[in-house]
Amino acid sequence: MGKLLLFLSLGILVFLSVSAALFPQNLMFLFASASSTYQHIRELLAFVLILQLVTRPPRHAWIRVLSGTIALAAGIWAIDATYIGQMLLLDSLAFLGASIAIGVAALERRIITPTTWLVGNKVLA
Repeated sequence: MGKLLLFLSLGILVFLSVSAALFPQNLMFLFASASSTYQHIRELLAFVLILQLVTRPPRHAWIRVLSGTIALAAGIWAIDATYIGQMLLLDSLAFLGASIAIGVAALERRIITPTTWLVGNKVLA
C-alpha cells in the first residue's frame, strides 16, 4: 500500500511536469501552473518520492527527517496557498498527494521480522 501511494504521486507529478514543459498552452493548465517555480517544486518532490522508492526500510534517520520536513513544508504551503487563492487546483492536489505519500513513508516503523530457528528438519517460529 505504501509503494502504491508513492508510485501514484510520482506519476501525477511526472505527468504535470512533462506536460507543462511540452504543452504549456494546453487547456489543462487552466487548473495547473506551468511556471518554472512550480516545475522546480514538482521536481524536488519527485526526487524525494524516488528516494523513498529506491531505499529500503528501515531508512536512515536523516532521510526520514529530511523527507518528513519536506513533506510537512509542502503540505502546509499547498493548503495555505490554495486557501488564499495563489495555487491552482491540480497543483494543490498533486502537492498534497505527494506530501501525504512522503509523510507516510517518513513515519514508517521498524520492520519486525519474526525470528525462526531451524532445529533438525523443523522450523520453529
